[in-house]
Amino acid sequence: MKVFFLPERPRALLFDIDGTLYDDAAYARFQVDVLVAELARVRGRPLDEVRAEVERVRRELGEREGRKTTSLGNAMAALGVDLATSVAWRERLIEPAAWLAPDAALDAALAALAARFRLAAVTNNPRLVALKGLAALGVAGRFEAVVGLDDTFRSKPAREPFELAARLLAVPITECVSIGDRHDVDLAVPLELGAGGILVDGASDVYRLPALLS
Repeated sequence: MKVFFLPERPRALLFDIDGTLYDDAAYARFQVDVLVAELARVRGRPLDEVRAEVERVRRELGEREGRKTTSLGNAMAALGVDLATSVAWRERLIEPAAWLAPDAALDAALAALAARFRLAAVTNNPRLVALKGLAALGVAGRFEAVVGLDDTFRSKPAREPFELAARLLAVPITECVSIGDRHDVDLAVPLELGAGGILVDGASDVYRLPALLS
């Protein structure tokens, strides 16, 4: 875990979900692979060829943005899959309950944090997939707001999802802390907006946040 910046008086925490609230790397990879496979199927092209193209576009777009990489949603859009289609594919192809299970330690940590901060989840998955994922982890009730890809049709690292989460919580972005496992996608823009940022390696780091933010 690495703390990049904390506001003097933080009031809200904006959590990424995938790779942040759980540690299942296989599920994280599946979410990418299943969309790339769908793109290959729809285009009638070899899977390996499409996978390589998606990774190339992610790198190139990231470089243009001054970052290491960009989101899968942004790469798919550049390849002609608009975000509305990406949302529909994700809702149809991703079932969090097949991968995730209730995490009592995570729930306890979020309960402790929710007693002192307002909590939101900000994800590049559709809201439906996010809500299913939080429910599968047994923590859906800990979040006052959930911002999904279909709420702004802008994919992190765009600023709009973070700004919407802050508005839904009625907290200025400068009094929020973004928490996620990818600096380029989850932290860079919030930090630019004056929010705090904490980089985590997964749920095991989230368990430690109540002590860190005490």
